[in-house]
Amino acid sequence: MKKNVTILYFQLFFGCLLFQAFAQQGKEKHIYILMGQSNMAGRGNVTGQYAKQQHSQVMMLDQFDKWIGARHPVHFDKPKVAGVGPGLAFGMAMAEAYPYVTIGLVPCAVGGTQIAKWKPGAYDKATDTHPYDDAEQRIRKAMETGIVKGIIWHQGEGDSNEELAKVYLNNLQELIYRVRQLVDDPELPFVVGQLARYRDNYQLVNSELDKLEDTVPNTAIVSSEGLWHKGDETHFDSPSASELGRRFAQGMLHLQHNYLTEKEKVEGWELLFDGKDPNIRWRSISGDKFPKEGWTVKDNTLVLLPGRKGGDIVTREQFANFELVLDYKLVDSANTGIKYFVSELKNVKGKTTLIGPEFQLIDDFKHETVKDGKSPETSTGSLYLLYAPKNKVLNKPGEWNEARIIANGKNVEHWINGKKVLAYERGSEEFRRLVDQTKFKEYENYGDASAGYILLQDHHDKAYFRRIKIRRLINSPKGDSLGAEIMDLN
Repeated sequence: MKKNVTILYFQLFFGCLLFQAFAQQGKEKHIYILMGQSNMAGRGNVTGQYAKQQHSQVMMLDQFDKWIGARHPVHFDKPKVAGVGPGLAFGMAMAEAYPYVTIGLVPCAVGGTQIAKWKPGAYDKATDTHPYDDAEQRIRKAMETGIVKGIIWHQGEGDSNEELAKVYLNNLQELIYRVRQLVDDPELPFVVGQLARYRDNYQLVNSELDKLEDTVPNTAIVSSEGLWHKGDETHFDSPSASELGRRFAQGMLHLQHNYLTEKEKVEGWELLFDGKDPNIRWRSISGDKFPKEGWTVKDNTLVLLPGRKGGDIVTREQFANFELVLDYKLVDSANTGIKYFVSELKNVKGKTTLIGPEFQLIDDFKHETVKDGKSPETSTGSLYLLYAPKNKVLNKPGEWNEARIIANGKNVEHWINGKKVLAYERGSEEFRRLVDQTKFKEYENYGDASAGYILLQDHHDKAYFRRIKIRRLINSPKGDSLGAEIMDLN
């Protein structure tokens, strides 16, 4: 017993140190609310494998409203039976998707509660709790240290009879509206898990959940297919609970890729891709419409197919001072890029071309031209052929990275995964000298345009783009760097 207490205190202390370290590094915290009843709280057995599970980026708000390193059990609604639930696996999957942020889990589920208990003032005698009121208090506490990015919900076993199932959808709609109002985000992603398929009466609620996505915007339902119980025909076993957590993450990411928070909207962010129709804000570099071949949309992601059948695409609108952010993923040895201030320039032969500075995207690990540190001025994050990036940290091909370009007046910054990797001044003496040493010297006033298109390059190879957003900046008279301000805002 004494040994277990010592281990618990060590975990709490280590978790606090982790949280302090994240805060010192200035990492953004994405907060997720975990709500529902026992299968969200978790009742799977915490065997050795699950007892060891942790992720350096994933924190949880404990029963004392303190951030600690997340571990099983995440919930504490019924300490004697609380076990493995979907929360930690969800948090770990979200951390893998967002390697440059901290994931904060706020456990609010209460086992055995019907949805009627998830209303202001409702009391649950069995647990001596006010499920919604208690959750609201914890959500408000969590919001002091981060931004609520979404909610995952699993509940309905207690409503799985014909009478209660008939009003389940209305009650859930009211709950979603209420929580979104609480966090001041009317489109906050809300992901709901289906009830298990091993009990027939659970399908009464599942049939109501099937209607949710068509009636409430920015919601998603994740499947319970193939998940099994721990032997009691009620609670998911540990592998199934973990799998459900990963499915929750897939549903959340599906909604988030093309979603702006209210805070982002106030800050002026605009989506350049809605996850469905790229033709709205993009066109072919050689025509008025988006390419019919070579580019496609899959799982709310813009996919560049190999073979160079589509060609480069450009925004329909030109931008002057801006901040552009997108996530990208490359296949092995792939090469592409983001060009900006793209405008019509004449070369020495009088030919007009749409061209601009390029934020290079390439497989630094395997592409023959840059692997092993060769040609840093053409590696990922470089201003292609001109400036090499410094101190970048990249995820490997097949994994997502974040690219950010901040252009304010003549000053431009390149960022990768939350770190500034280079800065330069367009049109400066140094810039012109470097241009004169490359093929770009053929173009008059290369890189000097006051405004231009954003371009995504088709360079034969497969690549993925998502979460493409931009905001217009007011030019700073002194051209001051916006780096510190940007990190504070996000």
